Amino acid sequence: MSNHKETLKQYAEYLQRGEREKLLSLVTDDFVFEKKGQAPLQGKQVLLAMIDNRDGIMHKDAGSQVPTHKIERILEEGDTLSVSGTIHVPQPDGGQLELLFSDYVIFRGDLVSRIETYLVPAAPQPQG
Repeated sequence: MSNHKETLKQYAEYLQRGEREKLLSLVTDDFVFEKKGQAPLQGKQVLLAMIDNRDGIMHKDAGSQVPTHKIERILEEGDTLSVSGTIHVPQPDGGQLELLFSDYVIFRGDLVSRIETYLVPAAPQPQG
């Protein structure tokens, strides 16, 4: 039985808390991050940019605020996890942007080697 789900939970926790070295210890040297619709990015420096909130990939709307990730579902098949959830991005005006994500997280051995992510804005909630 693999520890992939636990590794993914640690990955999300370290990303959220900005724990650079711990996060880097969970990925391969040739790690690839691909936000569908954009060119894939390769290398551990991609993760450092995400942690430092200077990536322009996931957190470009957050300013100096740290987005909050909530994992809602994880399915495992071999060395691949399918993960879905929400991201709440604080806005400068005090509001929140809610995004929905669906990721494929691919492992090589015990390390994350690739993340392919689909990211869309959540539908506005009806008022009243």
